[in-house]
Amino acid sequence: MFEQCLYFNTIKFSRLINSIWEEAFRPLGLSPSHAYAMQFILEQPGISPKNLAKEMALNVSTVTRFIDSLAAKQLVKRRKENKDKRECSIYPTNTGKKLHTKLQSTSKTLYKNIREQLGADEVNNMVTLIKDFTNKIDSE
Repeated sequence: MFEQCLYFNTIKFSRLINSIWEEAFRPLGLSPSHAYAMQFILEQPGISPKNLAKEMALNVSTVTRFIDSLAAKQLVKRRKENKDKRECSIYPTNTGKKLHTKLQSTSKTLYKNIREQLGADEVNNMVTLIKDFTNKIDSE
């Protein structure tokens, strides 16, 4: 019934991918979204919630909840730095920094495994198509 439905098939694929990513990041005590937020924070110490939200293509309120969760696990800390006291920067803690290698390794393993399972060219092409489609829809 839904063989040609873009919505149904992308959601189905997304759920499958999300399940694989959740399983991979579970040993680190993080969801995939929290793991990627942590990787951005580790790569860009001092990033603002606003910029993190932009990088992750999420609402600031969603990213704020991610930061709250990561801070509760003592992986990140907020620091007020500018004249505007409403703004803060996010930094990894020493505990958070210790996750860097494991996060990178998990991400590399996931990428390697999915490329082996689906084919390297197919994965590259699909990512390119998804990004192109997203940009086309987002620009309208």
